[in-house]
Amino acid sequence: MQRAMTDEAKDQRRQALLSAALNEFFEKGFAATRMDDVAKRAKLSKGTVYLYFESKEAMFIALLESLAEPKIEMFESVMEQVESFEVAIRTLFEIVPVIIRTTEMPRFLKVLIGDSQMFPDIVALYRDAFIERALKLIAGLLTRAHNAGEICVEAPELTARIVVAPVVLSGIWHVVFRQDEASDVDLEALFRIHGDMLIRSLKAEGAK
Repeated sequence: MQRAMTDEAKDQRRQALLSAALNEFFEKGFAATRMDDVAKRAKLSKGTVYLYFESKEAMFIALLESLAEPKIEMFESVMEQVESFEVAIRTLFEIVPVIIRTTEMPRFLKVLIGDSQMFPDIVALYRDAFIERALKLIAGLLTRAHNAGEICVEAPELTARIVVAPVVLSGIWHVVFRQDEASDVDLEALFRIHGDMLIRSLKAEGAK
């Protein structure tokens, strides 16, 4: 097999390996997947796999960096630019359905949940790199809106978990329970309703 020589060819090969790894993890579970399996799915030699990744754990970390990191950075950027709590919530829940439907994040989440007891270090890495950052982001938004008199919230950190709970459930539903058209969920409507409920329930008395 010809070795990739250019940076572009190397990047394409690396992405092919990550795609193959995610498919193997999703179908077989992280524990049951072998490096050989990833190589075969990517139509590359086992030796080529080790040129890019020293282990399955390294592949998983690379997937975390390529899938989760850009999403949380995008959310952080959006939250920095919005001018009110209501705009922030509506903007957030316009983005979420797109991520669930068009990215690999739900499948990545399913892999993580499936092997969570066997690889606590990897789970902790995902929690710190994505979940905790997302919760901190929402808690910060809630705190700022509370201090500005837009909303009234007693426990921003706990309320942040209520805000994101339907995101996790919808992601799991999308990859585990959605098996045909009848079991699909109107995510746009779901998150519009969730946003409306949050805005109404948290709005401070007298706030416009």
